[in-house]
Amino acid sequence: MDAKRKENLIEAVLMAAERGEDAPGGIDAAGDIGILVEEGLLIRDGARVELTPEGRAIAESVTRRHRLAEVMLTMFLGIDKERASEIGCIVEHDIMPEMVDSICTILGHPSSCPHGRPIPPGSCCRAGRTVVPSQVVPLTQLESGEKGRIIYITPRDHQRLHRLASLGITPGVVVEIHGRSPAFCIHFEGTDIALDKDVAGDIHVTRVHDAG
Repeated sequence: MDAKRKENLIEAVLMAAERGEDAPGGIDAAGDIGILVEEGLLIRDGARVELTPEGRAIAESVTRRHRLAEVMLTMFLGIDKERASEIGCIVEHDIMPEMVDSICTILGHPSSCPHGRPIPPGSCCRAGRTVVPSQVVPLTQLESGEKGRIIYITPRDHQRLHRLASLGITPGVVVEIHGRSPAFCIHFEGTDIALDKDVAGDIHVTRVHDAG
């Protein structure tokens, strides 16, 4: 079962519980639910299905991204709520986790989506955050042990860009800082590379925080 299908199924269980239903319709009890039970994400009691703490954390995360996307689409783009829900089903899997609280803060910490369904709160809501910190920073601003997802690269020349690309340093890659002096030592996808400070400054990332 791929990650998107798993998220969709677990989200469906949470939404069924919100409606007071024992289990969502259209799920293969012998297959889909059985797999999620084996993975410790669901508990099955006859026809009733419940989320484990781990399963609920995943379900609330997906649901939060979906419903925040709905609010953003209706608020800023004027998209009707039904179409916004359709788009939310797609983008909920692709919104980077490190961006979710910033989106929520920009929206003013909405407690419900356009359909009136509750949006699971995040740490930004509990803290009452009103300012969105800069999300994209030069790699040089990360400390040892921090991780960053590469968003874009602004090299001084094309040769440098091609060299970085040949090393596998491209947008979307997550790198971890292993050292800052005398060179920036980064680790990604099983590879360790040392970069000059001016080269590292050309690489712009958003911080990635490990779950938990």
